Amino acid sequence: MKRKFALILSAVMAASSLPLTAYAANFKDINDVPWAGAETVINSVADKGLLSGYEDGTFRAKNNVTYCEAMQMVYNVLVKTGVAKSMDAVEAYAYMGTLDTYQVPKWAQMAVAYGLKNGIIDMQLVATKFAGGNTAATREDVALLFGNALGMYYDKEKDAAEAKKFADYWSISGERLVQIDLLKRLGVVSGDNYNNFNPKKNINRAEMAVMLNKTNGILTEGVEESGTITKINVNEGKYYYIQVSLDKGGTEGIQATLGEFPVYVGNTTETISLSRLSEGDKVSMVLSGGKITALRQTKGTTNQEKYDLTGYVTAYKDEKISFDNENTGESLSLKLEGDAKIYVGGEKVSRTQMKQLLEDHPNQYAFAGINTTIEREKVNGSYQDVTHVQEMYITFMDEYTTSGEVDTFNTNSVVVKLNGSGKENYYFADNCVFYIGDTKSTAAALKKMADEGTTYVKLIKNANGKVSKIIMSEDTFAENKKDTSKVYTVKSFTTKKMILTLNGEETTYNFGSANPVENIQFYKFAYDSDQSPKDGDWEELKNVTAAESFVDNADADDDTVYCKFVLNRSGKLTGVYLSGYARAWSVASDEKTERKGTVASIQNDVLKFKTSSNTYTLQTRYADGDIKIGSTETASKKLLTRFANDPAIELYAEIVADGSNKILEVDARLTAARGKLVELDREDKIIKIETPDGGEYKLKTTIKPKLKDEDDDTFTLDDVATAKYAGEPIKLGFNSSGVVNEIALENGPNSTNGSVRVKGIATAADDGLKLEGSSKTYTWLSNKKTNLRVYGSPTESLDTVKKMIEDDKVKVYVEASLDDDNRVEKLTVYVREAAGELTSCDESYVRIKTASGNKFSFALPAKLKSCNVKGLNQKNLKDGDADNRGYHVKLTFGTDGVVSNIANS
Repeated sequence: MKRKFALILSAVMAASSLPLTAYAANFKDINDVPWAGAETVINSVADKGLLSGYEDGTFRAKNNVTYCEAMQMVYNVLVKTGVAKSMDAVEAYAYMGTLDTYQVPKWAQMAVAYGLKNGIIDMQLVATKFAGGNTAATREDVALLFGNALGMYYDKEKDAAEAKKFADYWSISGERLVQIDLLKRLGVVSGDNYNNFNPKKNINRAEMAVMLNKTNGILTEGVEESGTITKINVNEGKYYYIQVSLDKGGTEGIQATLGEFPVYVGNTTETISLSRLSEGDKVSMVLSGGKITALRQTKGTTNQEKYDLTGYVTAYKDEKISFDNENTGESLSLKLEGDAKIYVGGEKVSRTQMKQLLEDHPNQYAFAGINTTIEREKVNGSYQDVTHVQEMYITFMDEYTTSGEVDTFNTNSVVVKLNGSGKENYYFADNCVFYIGDTKSTAAALKKMADEGTTYVKLIKNANGKVSKIIMSEDTFAENKKDTSKVYTVKSFTTKKMILTLNGEETTYNFGSANPVENIQFYKFAYDSDQSPKDGDWEELKNVTAAESFVDNADADDDTVYCKFVLNRSGKLTGVYLSGYARAWSVASDEKTERKGTVASIQNDVLKFKTSSNTYTLQTRYADGDIKIGSTETASKKLLTRFANDPAIELYAEIVADGSNKILEVDARLTAARGKLVELDREDKIIKIETPDGGEYKLKTTIKPKLKDEDDDTFTLDDVATAKYAGEPIKLGFNSSGVVNEIALENGPNSTNGSVRVKGIATAADDGLKLEGSSKTYTWLSNKKTNLRVYGSPTESLDTVKKMIEDDKVKVYVEASLDDDNRVEKLTVYVREAAGELTSCDESYVRIKTASGNKFSFALPAKLKSCNVKGLNQKNLKDGDADNRGYHVKLTFGTDGVVSNIANS
């Protein structure tokens, strides 16, 4: 069975024939859909950009979907999810003439051409169902489109056993049965309450939303087979045979070489080598044509759980290896234990063989997982804890992983602080992928995050030394990283090590070479005997001996001593806090944590950042000045919480927390917002907006925020400040102080109290401009005062444009900007169709005379897409050629107003 796998892809799809709406959650008619769960599915599809609503805020779930719209959706979901390439323009050109003949709309022609080329549809279906572009599609025909599209990646079964389970399968057209069967097996379609498929019924927008949602899920998440590894054989350290016992029964044999396909850990983007897999591991895999394309270790031991250290062996000399830690960027010198076990590519080797293999692979990286032991040895006259390599597993890789703190981040490179004082600049490969945590992102988003606070990166270099993947986090990537925000219980404490417990799990830290005691500062929580613990504070201890003495003699609650510790970015201990009072960290003030970043949420007074696993607790109340929100005139915990939980708001915050992660101070600001304009007060520099969730906020603005609207320049901030713009959807941009410095009107200069801009097919012009579907008449200004722009025609005369509008053989689309009295100030004209007698044609213009006697000239492109007039082609379209005259032609135009086709009228 063929399968398509995609780890994390973003699917963005919209049928170009449909108008956009601003917010999915605002559909006025969402409750008109009768079946349960409709709102969730439709909003999910709309939020993902898979299917849009209408300009009036409705979804119109019961509206039928046309064949052209359905093919456009299939094409876009395949292309935008990355499983298929866009239709090549040269290949598509071969179909355009025929599609024009069948009057397939221009916006759908690329998608229809793709469907024809790839066997999703055939020309007979185009001629009978796509022609004209307005025929409503049946459920079985839409199933044909989706089934043939998914059939390029999944096998169809001829017996159609699943489709035949429908009660009305007998009414399904025979050639549609296998496609419907595939969709049923994949879970894309199902029956009604009576188990009928209803093949001849038209499909509506609500039903299409379900199919899009499920198809998108299949293409982005894949369909995987799961099982358990029962055998692993390795040849020459790089050729693998893996036998998997499938959960559904039977076995699957996988033959692969190192690096042939990605192996992921759990639901993360962490990749491991094939050599890290073990018998007994649960895996999920995807095969294509009998060859594996990806594998996921769903249950087993990860590198971090399996080894004490992971990284790269760079040299071997004098029984020591030089080792670069992939999680900290630290360079170490590690001594091999006398009986150390060494494996390369899964095979046990001697030290001499390892040295030779390192020399034999000068252009590859020697990735190693190492288990260590610590022994007390005499070094330079004194006894120290020395880390020895007990086991080492080496795999030669074409990629190299390292981590570090970000110094500067650019869109094409990153400068990383090395462990010590040095820095290194890493450049991104052309195909570099970017992640924030486990979420796929962009270079721009990572740059923004790096600019806003301290961040760390794990990056993967390819064989050319360029970065092919980069992951950013607000936390370090140190292995075996413990949650330093928690309070542990001390089980044992000596001058050599401490053993701590939390929820039954033990954590041991040895004081020695791994954690040099001279680099650790010890503290105790102290208070006088006549004081309560609430008056206590942290006191520095002289050394580890004094810390041991405190633990042994502490005046402790229930004879229990508590501990918190501090790790540096390399994962080594730098501070140990000890107390006999469990609540010491909530009352002491010296130990503070600073954290900054974009807030994910505040729920039940618990604040979470988007890219950190730590949580922070808000206090019950705050004094004036403890909470600051730069975007507002006033600040409170309630307002902070509303901002954090409003999906239309992006909130950045810098916090100071005590040792128990209770927030002492908050300095926050908005970085993005969207909603509907309530009012703009330019004098007081305040803008008031309402977000889709119903939140209403007053935000500070600069003296003159930038008004961003690329489509129109006929309005100003003073216009926006008038009542007629109230209710318009807007997006706000903010400066580094959290003050609004940019306002974008999403729909351009429209208003609810009389349109500032109108558009549509013009139906009359003599007594004023009228548009199709509207009874309003918009008065003309004088010809000299009207700002006129005509696409595809040399005319600059408003009188000529009026003649075009009044002529029933010419279809004209216009966009008009109006003044406060509904007079046309600005007019942009696009001719859509024209028909008449061909009078002449040269390389630049075609000229016709309509049945009303009007003569018009229209611009030609350098090369017509098609010219379907019998006996006439572009070569003999020359001015004055007698053979040209007398032809009655129909002209069609592209969206730019330029002639795209000439055909017999």
